[in-house]
This record gives sequence, structure tokens and C-alpha cells, in this order.
Amino acid sequence: MINEEMKAVMDYPDVSFIEDYTAARLEDDMVNWYKEKRKELTGEDLVLGKADDRRILLQTGAYFICQGYLYADHAGKMGLLKYSSGDYLENLGALKHIYRKEAAKATVTIRFYLKEPRNVATGIPAGTRLTSGDGVYFATDEYAEILIGETWTDVGATCLQPGKVGNQYDRGDIKIIVNPTPFIDSAENITIPENGTDVEGDESLRERIYAAPAAYSSAGTKNAYEYFVKKFSSEICDVVITSPEPGQVLVRYLLDGGRIPGQESLDALWEYLSSPSIRPVTDHVVVQAPEQADYRIEVKYFINRSDSNRANVIQENVNRFIENYKVWQGSKMGRDINPSELTGQIMAAGVKRVEIIEPQFTVVPEGTVAFLAEESIVYGGLEDD
Repeated sequence: MINEEMKAVMDYPDVSFIEDYTAARLEDDMVNWYKEKRKELTGEDLVLGKADDRRILLQTGAYFICQGYLYADHAGKMGLLKYSSGDYLENLGALKHIYRKEAAKATVTIRFYLKEPRNVATGIPAGTRLTSGDGVYFATDEYAEILIGETWTDVGATCLQPGKVGNQYDRGDIKIIVNPTPFIDSAENITIPENGTDVEGDESLRERIYAAPAAYSSAGTKNAYEYFVKKFSSEICDVVITSPEPGQVLVRYLLDGGRIPGQESLDALWEYLSSPSIRPVTDHVVVQAPEQADYRIEVKYFINRSDSNRANVIQENVNRFIENYKVWQGSKMGRDINPSELTGQIMAAGVKRVEIIEPQFTVVPEGTVAFLAEESIVYGGLEDD
């Protein structure tokens, strides 16, 4: 889904470095040029049938010449932000000191437990590994101790494998200690792992290149903070920057698919934005998850009797299009809860009609995101056309 900023880039005029010259047009032109030259030399009109060896020779030449035209068109477009991709896009980014982000490792907080308090501190070595049992491992970031008289301590840990693979766990999933430590009875993750990202894709890189000039300001502008938040993680899909009090910068953001960031992500972003190279000395930066505006989906839909032979397909389409609506509704803060969008999605699935009981149109404030609390999708059956 293209955001508004990148839509501006995609709305720039389309260009062709070969004036949209096609293989069919080149073939026709070559045949006609050949006929014209032949007539100029002999004074005779020439007819070239489809099986004429000379026409086949001209068609073959046109094919290879057109390949050269297409290479030229591609080379030209790779120098334009709208079209560029892969290594070409990276070289455009280099002009603004923007580089593709490598895959990042997920982070999490692990709590280690003793069966009972001890009269000496219990050490937990840095690099102690844990897993959920699926072959993905986390290792503690630093040495930690359970103090005298205490039964637990928390320590940060990082996934040993970069990428989103480290984000797929819930609280309490990572609890198998690979490196047993004396006196430690058990351990578990008390936060949901976050911050694991795959290698940055072209669309995210393109957006950061386009927004790069905003980073040149040293005044802590809204656009500058938005740029640095997006730079922090390619998983961030929406950012809202406000200043509720003088000197305070409040940052709220969403992750891909409308996911609400957890504490691991919030802490990591705050630490990143607090760098002296980013935060003006007078700014007090606060990073928070968006507020949530709960809504319900309650719909009933009907299918034309004439479409009965594909009713199953239409029902699958309805479910898929409703999922699209849920992602659309929840992937941008301040987006009003709009039942008209839901109606359009369901009708596009091929139904006859739809009754929308919920949601009702609701204005969503800035920094707040619509959150689906409950849904009921009912198929009402076939109706006469």
C-alpha cells in the first residue's frame, strides 16, 4: 500500500527514453523502409508476404534492435527515483548519503528465576542462549546477577539470526535454556520480541531517499523527526509527530500491517532519537504507542442466485476483501472509521448487497488508530437477481 508521500512520487509524469517505441512499430517501420528503398532503386512496388524470407529477416533484425532500445530505456529510467530499483536505487541513495539497511536482529527481555533466594549473588554469563525449541536462538547481551535475597532478574537478549524471524514469539515462548547456569531454575521472555527486520526493500529505501532533505534541518522539524523515525526501521509504516507542550516532541508510530509497537520497539526508538546527532538539545522526546479507537465489524451479505455456481469463490473473496479493509483501516493514525470503504470492498467481491450494522462512521483523532475489537461476518444466502 503506497503512502501519501510516495504517491506524490508515483504521480510524477511517466517518461520514455525511446518515445514508447514498440517492437511491432519497429518491425512495421523496417518493412516499410525496405519497400521504400527498393522502389527508389528499382521503381517497382514490392509485396512482402508473411512467409517471405526477406520479411522474416527484417523481423529478426527488428527484434534484436528493439532489445537495444529497451536496454537504453531501462538504463535511463534507473537514474530516476520513480523507476529505479535494486543496485541502481542504492546508487541514487548514495548521492544523499542514504544506504539500504541490512537485516536487523530482534531484541527481547529475558527474566531468569531461582527456586529460592540465596545468600550470595547468582551470576548469569553474557551470551547465555535460550530458544523456544524451533532452532532460533537468543543470547543475553551482558552479564547479569540475581542479587542476594532476590529470586529473579531481567536482562536484554538479542536473536542470533537477523530478520523478522525473531519477532514471531509471544511472551513466555522463549524459555528453554541452552547453556545451563548453576542455581538458575528457569527463564522466560517477559516482552514480545521486536526490532527484527529483513533487508530493506526498494519501496522503503525509495521513500527515505525522497524524504532525505528533511534531515538537513538542525531545528528539530516535524519532517526531520519523521525522516529519522522511518530511518530507524523499515517496519514502520506510519508516523505522527506532535508537540503537546513547549519543548516536548511526542512520537507515535505504527508497524507494518497496523501492528502496535511494544516496549522493546518503543525503547529502542527512544534511544535512537535521543542521539545528540538527531535530537536538538532543547527537545524532550517522548515515544509512545498510538491511542486506540475500538470498532466492531458486523455485516451480513447476500449473493445473486445467478452466481450460485461460484458462491464459494465469492465468499472467499468477501473474507479476503474484509481483511484488506482491516489492514487499510488500521495502518494509518487519524484515519476515520469509514463504513463506506468496507461496503465498497465487500461489493467488489461480487456480492448482490451488503448490510453494514457496524462500524458507524467515527472521526479518529491524530495519533490514534482504529483497532478492531470484534467482528461478525454472516452470509445471508442466495437471493433472486
